[in-house]
Amino acid sequence: MSEQKIYVGGAKEMSGNFGSFHKISFKREDLELMIQNLNAKGYVNLNMNKRREPSQYGQTHSLVIDTWQPSESQQFQQGQHPQYQAPVYTPQEPQEAFKDVAPMTGDNPEQIDIEDDDLPF
Repeated sequence: MSEQKIYVGGAKEMSGNFGSFHKISFKREDLELMIQNLNAKGYVNLNMNKRREPSQYGQTHSLVIDTWQPSESQQFQQGQHPQYQAPVYTPQEPQEAFKDVAPMTGDNPEQIDIEDDDLPF
C-alpha cells in the first residue's frame, strides 16, 4: 500500500431536475494512472472527497485512487485466502451394517405392502 495519495480527475456537484449529482472528468494521464493501479481483480477503486474550497475550475470534490489491499489474515477471514481449495466430494461406501440388505425395488411385492386404498392422495 502506498502512503502517498494518487489524485486523478475531478468532480463537480451539480443540480439537475431530479436532485443533485456529481459530474466526474478524467484526463488521458488520469486514465493511464488508473490502469497502472488496477487491483488483483482488475478493478480500480476511487475515493471521492469533498474539497474545502472549489478549485479554480469549480471542482467541488477530489478523487483519490484507493490503494488499500487486505492483509493475508483478512483475506482468510473473508474466505478468499489465496491458497484455499474447496473440498472435493467423494461418495462414501455403504455403511457396514447395511451391506447385506438387498436394495428395495418395486418388483418384489413382499417388500412393498402399500395398497392403493392406504394412500392419502
